[in-house]
Amino acid sequence: MVGRRRHRLWFWILGLAIGLPSAGLAVLTGVFLSSRALLEGTVSGTGVQDRVEIDRDAMGIPTVRAGSRIDLAFATGFLHAQDRFFQMDLLRRNAAGELAELLGAALADYDGEMRRHRLRQTAQTALAAAPDRQRAVVQAYTEGVNAGLRSLRARPPEYILLNQVPRTWDPVDSLLVSLLMSERLQDAEGSNDQRRGLLAEVLPREALAFLDPSASEWEAALDGSTTEIAPIPSPGTIEFRTGPATTAGTFDWERPLMPGSNSWGVDGSVSSTGGAIVANDMHLDLGVPNIWYRVSARWTDDGQSRQFDGVTLPGAPVFIIGSNGRIAWGFTHAALDVTDVILVETDPSNPRRYRTPDGWRDLESVTEEIRIAGAPARTIHHDRTLWGPVLGTNPLGQTLALRWVAHEPEALNLQLLELETAGSVEDAIRIAPTCGIADLNLLVGDREGHLAWTLVGRLPRRIGFDGQVPVSWADGSCRWDGWRAAQEYPVVRGPRLWTANNRMSGDSNYLSAGVQQTDLGARATQIREDLQRLSKADETDLFALYRDDRALFLERWQRLLLGTLDRGPLGTHPAAWTQLRGTVENWGGRASTNSVGYRVVRAFRFKVGELFFQPLVARCQESGSDLPIDSVRWETPLWTCLTQKPLHLLAPRFTSYEALLATAVESVLADLKAQGLTLQEATWGQRNTVRIQHPISRALPRISGWLDMTPRALSGDDHMPKIQGVRFGPSERMVVAPGHEERGLLQMPGGQSGHFLSPFYRKGHLEWEDLTPTPLVPGPSEHRLVLSPQGLTR
Repeated sequence: MVGRRRHRLWFWILGLAIGLPSAGLAVLTGVFLSSRALLEGTVSGTGVQDRVEIDRDAMGIPTVRAGSRIDLAFATGFLHAQDRFFQMDLLRRNAAGELAELLGAALADYDGEMRRHRLRQTAQTALAAAPDRQRAVVQAYTEGVNAGLRSLRARPPEYILLNQVPRTWDPVDSLLVSLLMSERLQDAEGSNDQRRGLLAEVLPREALAFLDPSASEWEAALDGSTTEIAPIPSPGTIEFRTGPATTAGTFDWERPLMPGSNSWGVDGSVSSTGGAIVANDMHLDLGVPNIWYRVSARWTDDGQSRQFDGVTLPGAPVFIIGSNGRIAWGFTHAALDVTDVILVETDPSNPRRYRTPDGWRDLESVTEEIRIAGAPARTIHHDRTLWGPVLGTNPLGQTLALRWVAHEPEALNLQLLELETAGSVEDAIRIAPTCGIADLNLLVGDREGHLAWTLVGRLPRRIGFDGQVPVSWADGSCRWDGWRAAQEYPVVRGPRLWTANNRMSGDSNYLSAGVQQTDLGARATQIREDLQRLSKADETDLFALYRDDRALFLERWQRLLLGTLDRGPLGTHPAAWTQLRGTVENWGGRASTNSVGYRVVRAFRFKVGELFFQPLVARCQESGSDLPIDSVRWETPLWTCLTQKPLHLLAPRFTSYEALLATAVESVLADLKAQGLTLQEATWGQRNTVRIQHPISRALPRISGWLDMTPRALSGDDHMPKIQGVRFGPSERMVVAPGHEERGLLQMPGGQSGHFLSPFYRKGHLEWEDLTPTPLVPGPSEHRLVLSPQGLTR
C-alpha cells in the first residue's frame, strides 16, 4: 500500500554543518546583521508607480499605504522578500520538487516523489489562463520580491550558511506556493482511498460500515442534521474470535496531530455592536518563522479607498484571512475528498498498456532531472496515465493511478483577490465557489451583522462512483465530469456559527463531496456549546473560547478507567493501580500542564483502541499490507463495542472486554516506566512541551538558543477548542468585527521577521503562549520606509 507521507520538510536541512565557514562569530554576526530588512529611509527606482509608505510598529508589523493595488502588491512582495525570502524559497521548491538543488542529496528522493504531480506545469498553465488583472497583481508582486531581495545588503543568512545564491522569484512561483498549501492539507497520495479499499477487501460490507464509519455521535453540523450510525455486524457477518491470538498492530498514542482549524462567529443579534464578529485559528505545523506574515494595508482601487488587516502567506500576493472593513473572514480545512485512486487495467501481455474509454493506450514515461547541490544531477523516470501519475501497486498487484484536483489548472487561480473588495456576506458567498485554492470552510461576517458559512475551492463532479474506494475508470462509467456548480455549494446562515473540520451540513451536494475524512465533531460540539452561552458578545468574549481546554471528549473515558481500576486486575488491587486511581479521579477535567490524570486517561483510550483493533490489523497484514489504526475513525465503533460488548468482535487473546481494559491499564503503566517516568513526573506538560524550531537548528543544535523559541509546556490537546501539540497548534488566533478593526485581536507564534538577529524575531511569541490578546491593527509607527519610483525625491 502506498502510504501517506508524514513529512515535515520545514525541518529538513541535513548536513548543514558541512562546509560551514570557519570565520569567527563576530565576523559572521556582522555579515548576518547586514542582511536584515531595511526599516527606514527611501528606496528609489524600485518599480512602483507612486510613492509607497511602509510604517512598522514596535513588533515590526507593517502598515502599507499605496496609491493602487498594483503598488500594494509590489510592496507586499518587497516586505516578504526582506523578512522571509528563505521561507518563500522552500515553499516554492517543495511544491516543484526542487529542494535538493538548494539543500542537497538527502532530499532528492522526496523531490522525485513531488515531481510526479507536475505542479510546476499546473501552475504555468493556470497562470497563462489567468485574467489580466490577476496576472498584473502577481507580476507586480514578483517585481517587488526581486526588488526586496536586491535591496538587502547581503544574502539572507541561510544562503550564506549553505554557500548558495538565492534564485530570483517568478510569477509561477506564487501559484506553486498556493499548490503546496493544498498538498499539505489534502490527501495528495490517495491514502484514504487505499486504506478503505484495503478494508473493503478484508471486511464484509456491514462490518466495513461499522468499523470505518462516516458517522459519529459527536456530530455538530450547522443545520442540526445527524448521520445514522451503522449497527454492530452480526456474528454471522464477521467473527474475530476464531482468528489467531495475535498481538499484531501498534498504535502511537503520542502521534502528531493532523492539520485542522477552528472558526466561530456571531451575527449582529448576538454581538454587542449589531455587527458580526469572526474568530479563526488555523492549526498547522509550527516552525520559525511562522507560516503567516501580518500586514495592514491602505490603498485606492477604482477610485475607492480600501483597507485590509490580517495575515498574508509569504510567496503569495493575496490576503489570506482578516477584515477589509466591510467583511471579515476566516478559513478552516473542509477535509472533503478531492482525490481519487484509480485501478488501472493493464494488458496482461504488455503491462505498459492500459485500457481507457477510447481503447488501449501506452503509459506515458516521463524523464526528469533532479539537480542536487554539491553532487551530480540525478535522472528519474515516472509513469503517467491520462488521469494522472502512477502511484504503484496495491497488495493485489493492481496498478494504481491518482486523480487530484491540484493536477487541474482549472482548479487553481488568484480569485481570492476578489474577497479584498467584497462589501457583504452575499458578495463573499458569490465569490467563494470561484476560488481556486484548497477545499476550505469559509466563515464570513459583515458590518451590517450578517454571518454565513459556505465552501471555497473547486470540487470535482463524480460520475458512477462515490470516491470512497479505488475503482477502474477504463470503460468511462466512472469518471470526473467537470466541477460542481456554484448553486451546489451549501450555505448556512445563522446567529452563531462554527467550523472545526467536522461534517458541516446534511445537504446532499455537500455529503456527496466526500466527508469520510472530516473530524469526529467533539471539538465542534464544545465550540457550539461555548457559543450558546454568549449574548451581547464582544471580541474578548470570542477570544476567551481559545482558552477552552476542558476535556469533555474524554470524560466518559475517565469514568471507564475509574471503573476498570476499581475492579482491579483479576480482582486484585496492586499499589500501582491504587495510586493511579487517585490521579485519574483528580484529573481536573482539563488538558492542563500539571495534570497526570489527563495524560493517563488519554493514553488509556489509545491503548484500548490498539488492543481492540488488533484482529483487524492482523487481517490487513495477512493480505500483505499494514493498516495504521489511527487512520480509522475508530472512536464510535470502539465505544459502541465497549458498552454493548459483542463477544464476536473481541480479540481472541481476551476472555472479556474487562480483560482488555485491564491489559490497557498495565500497558499504560509499562509505557511510562519504559520512558523512565514515575507517575508523579508523567504530567501532561511533560509530554506536551512545545518545541518550535528554526529549520537550521536541528543541523546546528549548538546555536538552537539563537534560532528556536524556548521550549515550554502548554495546555491543550486535540478534541477541544484549545488545540496544542508539541510541534503543532494555532498558527494564528484572530478575532475581528468588520468596521471595528481597532478592537480586533490577532496573535501568532514566533515573530514577524524570519531573520534571527532581527529585533522582531520573537516579538509577540510570549503573548501567543499565554493567550494574551494583542491588537489586530499595528501600533504607532516606530520606523518608516519609503518606496519611490525612478526620479522621485523625498
